[in-house]
Amino acid sequence: MRFNSKKGYPPLSIQFEVSQDPEHLEQYYSLRQRCFRRELDLPDFDGTEEEQDRHGHILLALYDGQCIGGARISRHVTWTSQMGTLGLEAESCCMWERFAIDPRVRTLQMFQEFCANLITASLQAGYRHAMVLSSMRNARFYRRCHSALGVDFRIHRQVPHLAQGIFAGLEHYLSVSYLEDAAPLQIAI
Repeated sequence: MRFNSKKGYPPLSIQFEVSQDPEHLEQYYSLRQRCFRRELDLPDFDGTEEEQDRHGHILLALYDGQCIGGARISRHVTWTSQMGTLGLEAESCCMWERFAIDPRVRTLQMFQEFCANLITASLQAGYRHAMVLSSMRNARFYRRCHSALGVDFRIHRQVPHLAQGIFAGLEHYLSVSYLEDAAPLQIAI
């Protein structure tokens, strides 16, 4: 895979798709394992396929037939008590999980395109809200990408620390993307 080393992103366009292609999914699982181990300092993180992967939707970013990024759209929301506090209905919510983008292609434009496609894929799957657990730094960055797209993204600091398992030692805030705000976005993209 050749990248434009001056700008750090591929010279050709990136394709986004909800995929069930076994080869692309394996590439994504490998990428998320590398990213989570290196960037989150989780040496024991296992990026292989999980139960939520099989029951959710995996949005992939593909370049020249190779997976360079992905995220899981999961209908499994474990914090239903938080939904009531936030005024959300369970059937309208999904979780965005396991974000991983190859560091060689990370640009603001790439993230904004990824967010726009994540919003579109979630809407097409029937969701009106997407919940995200992330660090405050990432939550602010996601909010910046959403703002550029005209989509409301709120960080809920008052929600208790929800990270579990291998992620328990990491900083996490619950945020909500208000997908229904994206209706005009559909036409613009």
